[in-house]
Amino acid sequence: MAQDIERIADRLARHHGARSATRADRLHVSLNGVWRSVNEIELALLDDAQEVGEAIRRPGFDIAFDKLQTFSGGSRSKTGGRTIVPTVLTCTNGARETLALYGDIRREMQRLGMPVGPRSFVPHLTIWYGHARVSDLLLKRPLRWGVRKFWLVRTTTGQRRPDYIGEWPLG
Repeated sequence: MAQDIERIADRLARHHGARSATRADRLHVSLNGVWRSVNEIELALLDDAQEVGEAIRRPGFDIAFDKLQTFSGGSRSKTGGRTIVPTVLTCTNGARETLALYGDIRREMQRLGMPVGPRSFVPHLTIWYGHARVSDLLLKRPLRWGVRKFWLVRTTTGQRRPDYIGEWPLG
């Protein structure tokens, strides 16, 4: 499915003037962060983060991404040029199961005294970064992604693949 999303994202990116879409091997939905800085996981929290993963018990589910939009905010390009903003796929159906998984992870992190993300978040899949904002667009056919497991990963800007630190099944 990730390859299908990458292929569709490439077409959408080119149509909207972006250079390229996020590669299939980097597509993900972030459910919470454990970090010291942008690129470095807090090593003291690593054992706690793995304990959080072990504690989660939830069935697998499908998520249906059906809306293209550009998030506000963004950051300056590394060369100090124009602002770069993320264009994402989101879910108009609310993504109830994804939000429940996010809540479970957040509660476990709080239980262990770990820093947590905001109470609410918008489940999304970043499909490209670019300078142009796009108008919201409902997709004719949702892009479905089967969620059967989740991972603890370390991503580093510029690296081709994230480091997979932990993996837990849903179901």
